[in-house]
Amino acid sequence: MFNSKILGWFAVMIQRKQSLWLLLIFIINISSVWLNIPFLQVEGQIDGKVVEDVFADIGFSYTNIDIAKNREVSHDNTFLKYCTLLIAFLSATSIVLFKNRKYQITLGNVIYLLLCVQLFFMYYYGISKRYVDYSPDYNPVISLIFPFITFWLNYKAIKGVKKDDDLVKSYDRIR
Repeated sequence: MFNSKILGWFAVMIQRKQSLWLLLIFIINISSVWLNIPFLQVEGQIDGKVVEDVFADIGFSYTNIDIAKNREVSHDNTFLKYCTLLIAFLSATSIVLFKNRKYQITLGNVIYLLLCVQLFFMYYYGISKRYVDYSPDYNPVISLIFPFITFWLNYKAIKGVKKDDDLVKSYDRIR
């Protein structure tokens, strides 16, 4: 039914804890973009011809703005979406490179950099963009902690990769 070579490769890859951490990073980031999970909700009023109530859901892919409960506008959060997808892609690439620990550590450090960029874009699309004119009320959503969870998971993965690398080096010394 299954090719035993592929199944064996998958079993070797999953035996390492850092592969599970990287898989969780992939799942969190892909689901954030694919499901457009909101990380911030903004309520307030805008002043056009008349003052209207506004409710904005700011997500990882796009922002839904509901104006006066009868109009809906959507803005694409392009840079945040692509940054989040790049983090997911790099974590999946790092899983596949399980035999090359040096590149895994390098990719982990790049993921750290991209997480900082992701936090900047979350600030940009969430706080610095003005969706309302009067009395903004910012309500953070639980998914706001996703980058911090990803940061911790990436730390655990890099720590595991370094531990494996030290173990291999110690065996090389014995030979």
